Amino acid sequence: METKFCTNCGQELTVDAKFCPNCGAAQPPVTAADSSATNTHLEQQANTNEFEQANATTNTQQVFHDVPYNESTPPNLISSTGLYFKDAFNLHKRMGRADYWWASLGIALIAIVIGTVYVSVLTATLGTMDDLTGFDALLLIILAIYWLFITIAGFTAQFRRFHDIGYSGAFWLINFVPFVGSIAVLIMLCQPSRQFNNRYID
Repeated sequence: METKFCTNCGQELTVDAKFCPNCGAAQPPVTAADSSATNTHLEQQANTNEFEQANATTNTQQVFHDVPYNESTPPNLISSTGLYFKDAFNLHKRMGRADYWWASLGIALIAIVIGTVYVSVLTATLGTMDDLTGFDALLLIILAIYWLFITIAGFTAQFRRFHDIGYSGAFWLINFVPFVGSIAVLIMLCQPSRQFNNRYID
């Protein structure tokens, strides 16, 4: 239906209206040229509204930023290392970048302490005994179990870290690529969290 606008108050009216129901002002008859101008104005306004909506959507996507994900709040040496041990057998969660590297530092410090103590004890006992004692054998068994546990925990931690950046944990297999595999995995583990289009978000 063709429309026009009140010459006094701007109210939208039907094209054959003689008086404005809003202000009561008499309306001049509409010519063909006026009708064409009115339609052109309406088309321009519609195009403007479509452009503004599209631009608003684009701006929303442009200002969207992924936020870091970490289960520990805030990530630190103790809580992140505890999370590393807690989820040692869990492949289905995510692990944030800060949690992962804090935990890696914690595991490295623990390894230094255990290694120092073990070497000191083993050296002291071997200094008085010609052969390994039952105590030494027990220490070796404990060390082997701990090493196995840390190996599994390290594997699952990398698996969860891959989930946090939106990749399948199967990317861990890149470690087996000679020379460059471990470097590529290291670079990937340094990537920030990915929230947008991440299928592994809970």
